[in-house]
Amino acid sequence: MSESVDVVIAGAGPTGLTAAHLCHRLGLSAIVVERREGPRRAPAAHAVNARTFEIWRQAGVDMGPILDAALPPDEADMVRWVTKLGGDVIGSLPYERQGDEMLAITPTPLRNLSQHRLEPLLLAAEFDVRYGHVWVGAVETDNGVEIEVEGPEGPYRLGAKYLLGADGAASAVRRWAGIDMIGPRTLQSSVMVHIGADFRAVVDKHAGVLHWVVDPAAGGTFISHGADREWVYNHPWDPETQPIETFDDESCSALVRAALADPDVDFDILGASTWHMSAQIAERYRHGRTFLIGDAAHRFPPTGGLGLNTGAADVHNLVWKLAGVEAGWLAPEMLDTYETERKPVARFNCDQSMLNAMKMTEIPAAFGFVDDVALSTEAMQATLADPQRRAAVQAAIANQATHFDLLGLQLGHSYDGPLVIPDGSEPIVLDEPARDYEPSTRPGGRLPHGWIGDGRSTLDLIDPEIPTILVREGHEVQAAEPGSPVPFAAVACPARVWDETFGLGPGTCLIVRPDQHVAYRGPAGDALTALQQCFAPIPPVSPGEPRSRC
Repeated sequence: MSESVDVVIAGAGPTGLTAAHLCHRLGLSAIVVERREGPRRAPAAHAVNARTFEIWRQAGVDMGPILDAALPPDEADMVRWVTKLGGDVIGSLPYERQGDEMLAITPTPLRNLSQHRLEPLLLAAEFDVRYGHVWVGAVETDNGVEIEVEGPEGPYRLGAKYLLGADGAASAVRRWAGIDMIGPRTLQSSVMVHIGADFRAVVDKHAGVLHWVVDPAAGGTFISHGADREWVYNHPWDPETQPIETFDDESCSALVRAALADPDVDFDILGASTWHMSAQIAERYRHGRTFLIGDAAHRFPPTGGLGLNTGAADVHNLVWKLAGVEAGWLAPEMLDTYETERKPVARFNCDQSMLNAMKMTEIPAAFGFVDDVALSTEAMQATLADPQRRAAVQAAIANQATHFDLLGLQLGHSYDGPLVIPDGSEPIVLDEPARDYEPSTRPGGRLPHGWIGDGRSTLDLIDPEIPTILVREGHEVQAAEPGSPVPFAAVACPARVWDETFGLGPGTCLIVRPDQHVAYRGPAGDALTALQQCFAPIPPVSPGEPRSRC
C-alpha cells in the first residue's frame, strides 16, 4: 500500500492533532500515525492557556465541547499547601487568571482540561488519524519524504512533502534525524498514581487544582482532574532503589492513604506510571523536510504548565509557512524561520520552568527540612506551632506567585527576523517574572484582542492562510497589481476598536501574519511594498511556468 499526502504527522497528542486541524484549515492533506491504540487513557498535562485556545479557535476546532469539558474556575483556580489532603491548609495562591475580567485581554481565558479528556475532543471526522500505526523510518528525497509505517495489517509506505515529528519526548523521528537534545535528561523522577475518587468532602471549602502535601513522611502533590471523580497523586521516586514493579495497587494505595488526613476515605487505584522531569531543547528543529514539534523539540519541568501550550504555538507558527510555500507565495527558505522564531521561546519557557522549580525549594527550607524524615517531621510540627516560623513558611509560599501567574509569558512572546519589519519601537522583552502582559501592536507580537461585536474578536479578523492588512474603517487598501506574488486579505477594523484597542492613527495599517502576529506597522500607503518585503516572495513567473521548490 502506498499513499501520498502533503503532510504526515507522527504522533496524535495535542500538538499532533493541533497540526492536523491547521493542515485541514489551510488545505493541506495530512495523515496522522500514532503508535497508541487510541487516545490517552490517563491524565497528563492539564493547563490549557489562553493562547492555545486562541489557536484552536482560529484552526476551526469546535470550542464548545472543549470548554464544557474543562474544569470550572471555582474548582481549579487555586493551589494549596497542606499538611495532608484534607488537613491543615498552610498557604494558598491563585492559579493563573481565569476570571471574566480576562475577557478584555483574550476571548478564551485559561482553563484546566486533562489531556486524556482533551485528545478525543480534538479528533474530527474528516481527519485521517491512524491509531496502532507505528512510524518506523523515512527516506528524504528531492521532492518529499518516503515514510515507513507498521500497521496492524503489516508494513506500508506513505509519501509526503513534509514530515512533522510530534511523537513526544522519546521521539523516534528525532532519533532518525540524528538530532540531539541539549540539557539535563533527568532532574527528578516521580510515580504518578491515577485515582478514581470523590474528594469534594475531603477538600471541603479549600478546592483547588493542585494540593502540595508538605508532610515529610508523605510528600507529594495531588492534582485534581475533577474533584468529584478523578485525581493524580504525584510522589517522588528513586529508580535506583525502588523498582517500578514494586508499585502495585496495594503499595500505591498505601502511598495515597499516607497523604490523606483521613486514611479511611474511599478511592480506587486506576493505574500508575512513572515520569522523569527534564529540561532539554533539540539542537535543531529541522532536518530537510522534517520538522520537530512539541515535546519532540523541547521538554520542560511541569512547573508552569508550558509543554502542551508551547507545542500548540509551534505548529501555529509552522503550518501556515508550509502552506505558503506550497501555494507559491512564500519563499521556501522562510521555513528556516520556524526554528529561529520558536527555539528562543522554548528556551525562555524552559528557563522559566526551571526557575519555578528551583524557587519551590524555598518552602521546605523555610520549614527547616533535612534529609532525615523523623527530624523533618519534628521541624514541621515545631514550625506550625510557632507563629513566627509559620509566617516565614507563608512568605515562602507567597514568593511562588510567579509560578502560577505567567500571563506575560503566555501572550507576550514576540518574533523577529525576516518575517517581521521593525518600526524602531522598543522591543518586547520577556524577563523574569514574565507575569505582566501589555497589549501592543508592535511588530513581532500577538495582535491585541478586542471585541468587535457578534462574539467576534479582532483575532477572528485574521485570515489563517494568507497575510491580512488591517486598516481603520473608512480607509481602503490599495488593490494589488495583477500578478502580485503575495496574496492578502484586506479588512477594515471598527473605528472604536482601532482607536481604543490598537491606539493607532487613521493613516496607519497593520500587516498581520496568518499566525496572528504583527509583521508590519506603518503608513497604509506603504502596505503593498511592506507586504512584499516582509514575505520575501518568489519572483513572479509566467503562466504555466513551474515555481521552484525547496
